[in-house]
Amino acid sequence: MKVLLVQSYLGGSEPPIYPLGLSCISSLLYEHEVKVFDTNISENPFKDIQDIVIEFSPDIIGISLRNIDSTNKRRVVFYYDYLKKTLDVVKALSNAKIIIGGSGFSMFAKEIMKDEPRIDFGIFLEGEITFPKLLQNLNRPEKVKSVFYRREGEIIFSGPGGQVDLNTVSFPDRNLIPLSNYKSYRDAIGIETKRGCILDCIYCIYGFLNGKELRSRDPIRVVDEIETLVKNYGFERFTFVDSVFNIPKKHAEMICNEIIGRGIKVSWSAWFNEKELSRDFVELVRDAGCDNIILSPDGFSEIVLKRLGKNITKKDIIKSYNILKGLDGFEVGYNFFKNPPSQSFLAFISLIIFYIKAKLQMKGRVHFEFNSLRIEPHTRLYRIAIEEGFVKEGANLLYPNYYTNPRTRYIEKFFNALLKLKKK
Repeated sequence: MKVLLVQSYLGGSEPPIYPLGLSCISSLLYEHEVKVFDTNISENPFKDIQDIVIEFSPDIIGISLRNIDSTNKRRVVFYYDYLKKTLDVVKALSNAKIIIGGSGFSMFAKEIMKDEPRIDFGIFLEGEITFPKLLQNLNRPEKVKSVFYRREGEIIFSGPGGQVDLNTVSFPDRNLIPLSNYKSYRDAIGIETKRGCILDCIYCIYGFLNGKELRSRDPIRVVDEIETLVKNYGFERFTFVDSVFNIPKKHAEMICNEIIGRGIKVSWSAWFNEKELSRDFVELVRDAGCDNIILSPDGFSEIVLKRLGKNITKKDIIKSYNILKGLDGFEVGYNFFKNPPSQSFLAFISLIIFYIKAKLQMKGRVHFEFNSLRIEPHTRLYRIAIEEGFVKEGANLLYPNYYTNPRTRYIEKFFNALLKLKKK
């Protein structure tokens, strides 16, 4: 069969990211003729989709919906609308079966299947095993686990399937989309070292998408992929796409030591957990090429951190900061929520003082993001939002809803005004 895989459009408002999920899927479709198209590297994405569909005449069109929206309250970009426009284009030209997947779809699978009857099949959660099996069973989708399908107007789910063993699947196929298209974008190329998250943050969807148990790749295989990226494609920069790179810390250390041992000269970024940062470890990741340490403490008081379900304390944030400010050779990024549950005026003032202090001491090496809390399904924040009246039980969260602590709404308004002024 002819299979066209499409990365759904994100509106051109942010740098493109290499479609890692589709490259993983395409590496397993060796029995089929496959094309992959990332709309986000096109100047005219919908015209290009049109041309590809006409020229290639696919039997199957698989669409990866990575995100539903930008989650940024100042200027929300609703990516789901672009999915609808993509369906408008392909359905006007082709009778190909439409299969949708990706984390954005999995979060809202039932809602999207109901909202978009033009979608024939939905891949729920991980697709490396499910997608190839579905292509073999298009007339009998009930035989394949983790699939949403339609029968006589009814949406049916075939039941949950198993998780992927990351040490048995092929490396991502990076040949169908030229990597050169992404070379000018920082952190566009992703490397995966594990799936799953053992943390329990109340707002986070990773535990639902990838499971609560860690599935780690063999560090040798991880660095084999990095070395291939450098030697075969001339890439010397990437990002680790794990939700947290340094949990477990030993696994991260093994990867870093393997990079250093092979003498691979690369630069990379990753998300880190403050509790697992020590001076020796930071020096190790720096020696292995890390030049951007990203942290997401999210809150800046003990009560807020506890309410958010974080595994860290304010002391951990300060201790790790003191380590990072004393070492050169990398940038540091901090992510905080503007007005999380249990926020207080005192916590807000403490955060502002920390921000000013960090900017004075680290100058251009440190960066801050202040974000709003989007209410996602399958999270504990969803239950809190129901209890506090932000959403109703069973509400369709496909269209954005945000949480802000009702007792300190003025803090969110202050941040929004400040960020708006900064943007001008």
